[in-house]
Amino acid sequence: MIWYIVCSIALGLSGLLVYLYYFYKGQFDDDEDVKYQLFRDEE
Repeated sequence: MIWYIVCSIALGLSGLLVYLYYFYKGQFDDDEDVKYQLFRDEE
């Protein structure tokens, strides 16, 4: 029983750390830009 609680807390903290890493890296700065990116690509 304790093992399940420890695993769920560890997984929750690791997910939070991954989110915070990408948040501070600037991944979520401009979410409206993605839908206009198609029109700017010149291929």
